[in-house]
Amino acid sequence: MKNQLLLLFILLCSVTINAQKIINNPDYISSNINGNITQVELTDTETILHVLIKSPVGSWIAIPKETYIEDASGKSKRLFITKTDGISLTGKNYIKDSDEIRFKLYFPPLEKTTTKINYGESNKGGNWFIYKLDLSKDGVHFIGNSKKISNYSIVTGYPATPKTVNGWKIESGIQNPNQPDTTFVFNMYKLGGNNSLLPTDLPESFFGNWYDKYGTLILISTPDYLVSDYRVQYYRDIQQIGDNKFNIISTMKSFEVLNIDSESMTIRTDRLITLKRKPSTNSVPKFIKGDWLHWQNKKEIKVTDDYFYNNDHGELGVHDVVKSRIDQVVESESGNVIWFVLYHEGNYNLYSVRKTDGEYILQPRGFTDARYKKI
Repeated sequence: MKNQLLLLFILLCSVTINAQKIINNPDYISSNINGNITQVELTDTETILHVLIKSPVGSWIAIPKETYIEDASGKSKRLFITKTDGISLTGKNYIKDSDEIRFKLYFPPLEKTTTKINYGESNKGGNWFIYKLDLSKDGVHFIGNSKKISNYSIVTGYPATPKTVNGWKIESGIQNPNQPDTTFVFNMYKLGGNNSLLPTDLPESFFGNWYDKYGTLILISTPDYLVSDYRVQYYRDIQQIGDNKFNIISTMKSFEVLNIDSESMTIRTDRLITLKRKPSTNSVPKFIKGDWLHWQNKKEIKVTDDYFYNNDHGELGVHDVVKSRIDQVVESESGNVIWFVLYHEGNYNLYSVRKTDGEYILQPRGFTDARYKKI
């Protein structure tokens, strides 16, 4: 009898083990979170994401109740978060003792056929996301361990601009000021093994400001995001479909790049269009710099060479006091419209300055009543 019970216990343990799949440091296509998914546990009853976030001490993060995962193929419904471990669900969680925080997020079980998932948080006015998290195999990450790469410099800070060196994608790191030819890397992983391309795999000539034959700004393309149809969009998938030809799917639309060189690009959406590339100094025009006053509630935005300081927090305002870094400055060929892409805490926001009846009006996208005039 004891032997039978022991055999039954072993069989039950075997079933439990077989019902669980663990993926370590899974690869993904694109992300705007300051950290990584270090492990995914798949069981018959739940899906568990192990998360590592890096952020300065004193900053905070929040996990909204609308946080979800979904099959990246779009074949099934979103699965919303059920509980957390190591972090509170909703509310502010402050980074206190070090520059990182680790926690677990729990979701309902995925279908057995799911090989890639998207993660999102559905925040009002923005969305922290990870696209195409690969559940088919372990990734090749080095998290929390320093690694030295000679003759290579990476942007200092959180997050660092993604770079690629000898097939390795570098996501965050800091240069040692005493050894300027070295970089200590916190997180890096090997590219390849996936049909999807990363934005940094696109030709360098793809990135820039693109205009139609009438001089209208149609597309701003960077390795981190796209701007078109007066919206900031993020890459969801990139496939190479031929020699110098690509199919690009963003969060809002998809288009095909049929031909591209340093001066022109032919794309196909619902029609064929040839765009011309125009370089930008990416500098703020002198007449833009200074204070802009809200037309109703007397709050203001201050524009400098590098930042927007938004002190508008009335009913018609769009933010509390926020310092947003200017990432892109792009003018229409007529000079009557100037686009600003601003970065703040993982989100990119779009502002425009338009000339109307001889006067320039500054306005953030999506807020029709938030109009500012230069003081």
